[in-house]
Amino acid sequence: MLDILHQANYQKTGLYDNPVSTQNLHWEDGIVRSLVLGGVSLALGLGASAYSASAEDTIKIGVVAAESGAFVSAGHTLPAGVGLAVKEINDAGGVKVGDKTYKIELLKRDDRTDISTAIAATQELVRDQKVAAIFGSETHDFTLAMTKITQPAKVIQIAGNSTLAKILNPKSVAPGGEDHYLFQSEPQEFQRSGSTARGVLSLLTPLVGHPLKKSVVIVGNDATGQFLTSYYVKALKAEGQEVPEVISYPPDTTDFSPFLTRAKSLNPDVVHFWYNGDSTLTALPQALELGVAPSYFLFGVDPGIWKERGLSADVPVAMSCVPICWGESSNANAKTYFKNYFAAGAPKGVTSSVSLLYYDYVHMLAEAWEKAGSLDPDKTVAAMETLHHKGVVSDDLSFNSSHQVTHATEVCAAAPGGNISCAMQQPPAEAPAE
Repeated sequence: MLDILHQANYQKTGLYDNPVSTQNLHWEDGIVRSLVLGGVSLALGLGASAYSASAEDTIKIGVVAAESGAFVSAGHTLPAGVGLAVKEINDAGGVKVGDKTYKIELLKRDDRTDISTAIAATQELVRDQKVAAIFGSETHDFTLAMTKITQPAKVIQIAGNSTLAKILNPKSVAPGGEDHYLFQSEPQEFQRSGSTARGVLSLLTPLVGHPLKKSVVIVGNDATGQFLTSYYVKALKAEGQEVPEVISYPPDTTDFSPFLTRAKSLNPDVVHFWYNGDSTLTALPQALELGVAPSYFLFGVDPGIWKERGLSADVPVAMSCVPICWGESSNANAKTYFKNYFAAGAPKGVTSSVSLLYYDYVHMLAEAWEKAGSLDPDKTVAAMETLHHKGVVSDDLSFNSSHQVTHATEVCAAAPGGNISCAMQQPPAEAPAE
């Protein structure tokens, strides 16, 4: 069944062969979660926790991420961020659980931006390696698929995917619930999109010199792009923007001129390049050459990349990081973190900051084991639910009743001439009205 699904919906990159409409956006939880992988988890017989500490007093944890393929720019940050946290914990002596002290062993698996590979990797980590926890995948629909393996096995799964809001709720994460061992390490999408939209418009308005009234969004046409864009458009409208059109392009696009010409014809005040940083950096020079708009926004592009590549524009360009920038940050804790992160060998990438959706939570998980005095998954979850962890992204990281966190997003803007300013933008308290 997985082969049929894969051939029908995915290329080797793990993205859709054919554009799909937002009306089909429930595909992930409808087919992947409930239909296909239900059979996988039953076949594995993973009804009880497979984890136990090894004779060497080592706790195994896994990472499933795109270290190759179409989503590598974000995927490679997961093992780097988790690996740094594991090193720090082990160098400090390990995790003291009751009367024992454990070292953490990290097992990395490349999902190749391919859903069947992600599923196979998760099966192997849970069934054969008997990991206590899995971090990832950063590819949104893959994470939903993985939960059908991790949750029946009582393996804690932590992922920075806002699509988890489709399945996380107080009932599903309660003891005995189907997602009791699942945690979302990124704010809910209405919060992330809301803080991003507000930050972008507040930074660009004084640089443009007049009120910004009309926004056009240009986005890759895949499941993740569709899901995220639906929230971002609502956030823009909540900030008073007219959004006459969302322009979608095939994920492998390199010539953006047809899409940019369409955007220019709409006379926007801002063109928002949404979600895929690598595609954005291909599209922006073409947009500047065509003079599409008086300002731009690049989602998920760090100002560090802007400076390192010597990029410039004769109009203001805003950028955002998920969640905090490494190249120009107003967060002192982040500066120290990224110094250590890059010193450990991680590349300076477009979305290196995504690593922070995982780094803090390895430390938080270790703190939960220590507080619980046990590696038992149910006791660990109970401890996680009560923690208030001092991390890099927030001085008070805690999970709500749906196992989700809330924290700010950093937004920056490059003025013509190169000066870059950044600000942390707090998320809205409530989702915008429909």
